[in-house]
Amino acid sequence: MCDLKQRGKNASNWDKKTPVIVNFAAPDRKTASTEKEMQAKEAITAITGQITDLLGQFTPYDYRKPLDEYDGSSIGQHFRHILEFFQCLQQGVSNGQVDYAARKRNLLYEDNPSIAAEAFAAFPGLIEAYSEAYPISVCAEFGSEVRPVYESTVGRELLFLYDHAIHHLAIIRIGLNCQFPHISTDRHLGVSPATIKSRQSAS
Repeated sequence: MCDLKQRGKNASNWDKKTPVIVNFAAPDRKTASTEKEMQAKEAITAITGQITDLLGQFTPYDYRKPLDEYDGSSIGQHFRHILEFFQCLQQGVSNGQVDYAARKRNLLYEDNPSIAAEAFAAFPGLIEAYSEAYPISVCAEFGSEVRPVYESTVGRELLFLYDHAIHHLAIIRIGLNCQFPHISTDRHLGVSPATIKSRQSAS
């Protein structure tokens, strides 16, 4: 059960869905790169494209094959897990509260790479109209009977989905390297942008 009292002192304003813009430290415009900054929705589009490219190379047999590297889990289960976090956000934007623990654990997504690919490919279009500054709440799951609720924004949750997807793609890459070396992967698969920049600056 989510504890709505945890929304805090601004709960009345929060319920009115007043847009909240959080101003993080901005780069010095005089020294900032002229390269266009990537926003959260663009990052999600990029990573779902990377995922659909991968899924197109799997046979259903390989996709759902239990792997020793995952203690008997499959690569398909990892892709399903990523996807259902995306779907939880989509549902949460519709009803005002995100609950990542309410995943449906749809077996079709972990058994059939084509069905999973279609769902991933559709997601960027589904979030296109979202304002990244739009406020939503997130119901947390820490194992207690009463679940706290935290304030967030669509942009912040898209950032979480992006980081979460990279984490699982890193795990997926281990399975690919060990069991499916014939599958072509991007050399940055499962590597965070910060790590890529660090490696580039060190080389």
